[in-house]
Amino acid sequence: MFCNWVSKIAEVFDPSAPTSLSSPDLERVSAVLLVEIARADHAIDDRECAAIKNALAKASSLTSEELDALIKSAFDDANNASSLHEHVSAINEHFSKANKIALIEQMWRVGLADGDIDGYEDYTIRKLCDLLFIRHRDFMQAKHRVLNEA
Repeated sequence: MFCNWVSKIAEVFDPSAPTSLSSPDLERVSAVLLVEIARADHAIDDRECAAIKNALAKASSLTSEELDALIKSAFDDANNASSLHEHVSAINEHFSKANKIALIEQMWRVGLADGDIDGYEDYTIRKLCDLLFIRHRDFMQAKHRVLNEA
């Protein structure tokens, strides 16, 4: 549920981690990972874009126009990125395990937004979970929580 996700993006920081990234940077890297899920099945649906915007709106105080600009920037960033290493590293450095799992739940919501979790979306979320050091059990539990919401 959204209550598991952070109400403000600044609260996403793991207090024991170095704070070299600003809130906008964390919003950007979160947005890029969500965009990767929407792009995974090679068909970006308006409902997926709305799910990305909704997820980011729950975690920030940005206006609708600022969210639109962030999402557009995330799509541009994802299109031009040769690797997600920078984004995954930032999440690993600054997110607690609970916040990573909440982000994974948001990824499932984006994947499910068009009514179907495509195999490529499932694979991409699974691979990101591996890179974020999220156990398979947590990956599956997050998926089932989101599926039970639908």
